[in-house]
Amino acid sequence: MNKIKIPAYGKINLFLDIKNLRDDGYHNLEMVLQTIKLHDNIMISARRKGINISTNSKEIPTDENNLAHKAATVVLERAEINKGVNIHIEKNIPVAAGLAGGSTDAAAVIKGLNKLFALDYSYENLHKLAAGIGSDVPFCLKGGTAFASKRGEQLEYLPSLKKKWVILIKPPKIVSTKEIYQLYDEMKVDKNIPVKKLLAIIKKRKEINIKDGWANVLEPVTKKIVKDVAVIESKLFDYGFDFTMMTGSGPTVFSLIDQDEIEKAKQVIDNWERDQDFITLTQTFK
Repeated sequence: MNKIKIPAYGKINLFLDIKNLRDDGYHNLEMVLQTIKLHDNIMISARRKGINISTNSKEIPTDENNLAHKAATVVLERAEINKGVNIHIEKNIPVAAGLAGGSTDAAAVIKGLNKLFALDYSYENLHKLAAGIGSDVPFCLKGGTAFASKRGEQLEYLPSLKKKWVILIKPPKIVSTKEIYQLYDEMKVDKNIPVKKLLAIIKKRKEINIKDGWANVLEPVTKKIVKDVAVIESKLFDYGFDFTMMTGSGPTVFSLIDQDEIEKAKQVIDNWERDQDFITLTQTFK
């Protein structure tokens, strides 16, 4: 095999709760992560030496600061492969959006190199490699619907949601995940997420309803920095999309909608007056 192309799917958080600050500087989290169909495309081929990253995006680095570069370095060193790789990243997922764009690219590189070089690593081995690269990378290896805890690397896979359509809207401002978590530690966020109740709803395959307590404790933090988050949410609520919240550390806002709301969703997207926002319609996946 000389060349491989692999999709790198994004994610949304159906809830995000923070338990405490760890000794290593990370936070212990509890989240439900959900794959969406919006995806990047990763093309990988072998070269004599070195890691060369190219991309259609002007917003992501092409050196060792890119998680895909880090993923390639880890796999090549672990497998003792005396070759390099070309990695082309076709970006469709917005950058710094809370959609795991960098993490899913890294996960795709791990999976792609496993196939390209016929390493035959087990999922467990790939998971260990992914966990050392970034908190969302292990989830992105497999995707679906999962309860993530600790830094995000401990995963419990859940029954797939009834397929939902998803409106994604990202305002233009870029936020730093590190900055958001630091500000969270300084603020007193009063948000009690009923984690056990929400997990039971998914496990029993019940319909999810925003009134049951689905929330993101980082949302009030990001809203302090990005006022557009509240503006976008208010507009979506006004359109009647009740299951609306922020994903990850933001600033992307999403609404989960049913099939019978598709035409209304398309009209909202076609008539969205905020020209600088990224806005699209996608689906939950797997």
